[in-house]
Amino acid sequence: MFKQLFILLFQLITKPVPVWERLSEQQKKNNDDFYKSYLFPIIGTIALLSFVGIIISTETFNVQLALKRVILQVMIYGGSFYSVSFVLSSYIFPRFDLPVNKLLAERFTGYSSSLTYIVVMILSLFPSFFFLNLFLLYTVYIIWAGAIEFLKIREAFLMKFTMFTSILILLTPFLIDFLIKLLMPGMKN
Repeated sequence: MFKQLFILLFQLITKPVPVWERLSEQQKKNNDDFYKSYLFPIIGTIALLSFVGIIISTETFNVQLALKRVILQVMIYGGSFYSVSFVLSSYIFPRFDLPVNKLLAERFTGYSSSLTYIVVMILSLFPSFFFLNLFLLYTVYIIWAGAIEFLKIREAFLMKFTMFTSILILLTPFLIDFLIKLLMPGMKN
């Protein structure tokens, strides 16, 4: 299961157009398979790597700090997935002549965020590699390819849709992180 998951993540990053085409053919399925074999394992892996990263990077064995980091990561990336999916299906899709489709928005959001998930996994273990955040700009291309192949966006709407969705997918985790730390000061490191 994890082997196929990481192959899919790698392929979405290295050659997004053929992968989006393949995913478009599987679009009619319900999202149970998407949740079980893609989204939940990714969020679980992010949580596990966050825990391990804190345990190995701190001088003292601080389980409380590690558990806080796990909770924070799950809230950030789980919350951003559902927030972005909701905004896409309810507000963005209708503006670009797409039907309001929660399942389609969830799949598109999850697959479009693949590079974000990989970068977070790496940064959880190696926080000094902060320069990897620059690679998140490649998410714009992944979204553009998905808009063409997966969502079948018309050419006239492609640039605006890609811009709005990219901003939404890239900035929502940072916004949720800021709000959590603002509302719950105990979640700061």
